[in-house]
Amino acid sequence: MRFGLGQFTLQIPPWDNRTHADLYADTLELAAWAEDAGFDSFWLAEHHGASDGYNPSPLPFLSAVAARTRRIELGTAVLLAPFHNPLRIAEDAAVVDNISGGRLNLGLGLGWAPEEYRMFGAEHKGRGKRLAEFAQVLKRAWTQERFTFEGEHYSYDDVSITPKPARAGGPPIWLGGSADAALRRSARFGDGYFPPSMSGYDSLPDLAQKMVSLRNDLNPNAPYRFGAFQNVGIGDDEDDAWRSIRDGVMHVRGAYMLWGQGARDVSGAREAAEPFEDQIRDGCIVGTPQQVAAKMRSSIEKIDTLGFDDAVVSVILAPPGTPAERAREAVDRFARDVIPALRS
Repeated sequence: MRFGLGQFTLQIPPWDNRTHADLYADTLELAAWAEDAGFDSFWLAEHHGASDGYNPSPLPFLSAVAARTRRIELGTAVLLAPFHNPLRIAEDAAVVDNISGGRLNLGLGLGWAPEEYRMFGAEHKGRGKRLAEFAQVLKRAWTQERFTFEGEHYSYDDVSITPKPARAGGPPIWLGGSADAALRRSARFGDGYFPPSMSGYDSLPDLAQKMVSLRNDLNPNAPYRFGAFQNVGIGDDEDDAWRSIRDGVMHVRGAYMLWGQGARDVSGAREAAEPFEDQIRDGCIVGTPQQVAAKMRSSIEKIDTLGFDDAVVSVILAPPGTPAERAREAVDRFARDVIPALRS
């Protein structure tokens, strides 16, 4: 099992007085800090049109991370394919992969917020098939000198991209989603699978086993990866740990709730989530380093037995609004006190 940091959303909630220039600088510093601390990967999300500045452009940001790091892998979790041209993403991802020396992972998803689809004039119907074609176009663009693709949604005739990615075969493509069709799509066309970030941590081994079975049925013998994202708070006890991440986690969850209702202004997101605080807290792992390791250990051990070529648990230690110094302290504490316990 490898350990990542993020997914970072780069939202600025109302109580955070930083500008986005400030937040970007702090997050770039934190990525390098996490590499030095021993984390294996750094992940960034994408959404559009939110009043809190949710990150709209993961690949440009990851290019900056790539220039400041040397070892840590970089990933989108996820890039929203319906709002992009696959050939252009193939080019942009290849550039980032070359800057990073072959460290990019490209997670793709569908998105769901109605406002985003309206913004980009994207069709909601048929989006799953478009995502499958999107992944196929990327693979051909990265691995063939010239290629032709004739799909229902994307068509290219005798085209080529240069440069090719630094990593042989191109960045691994991770496909997310929760519906059965999404799981099958990932098993057939992807190199890895992300469950939704709000999936219950204890359910991950069963979901991982299901993905192994689907992969064996739909694309046997091909390398395959499994990743998950988990909110984690570390403190002197469980209540202290929850307080360290509470406001940021509540803002993110509340923002999703408001987006689902068609809202554009998410300044009241934290308050919107308060009726569900107990449920949201139950979905987080909080406690002392020893308690956190104990809560994470069983699922990690089960997933490690399933034979994935790569398995990653990425922890969200610094949700939106976390001061930079406290974020670095959380990274240090997890790297020093939790990761070694889980690897022993």
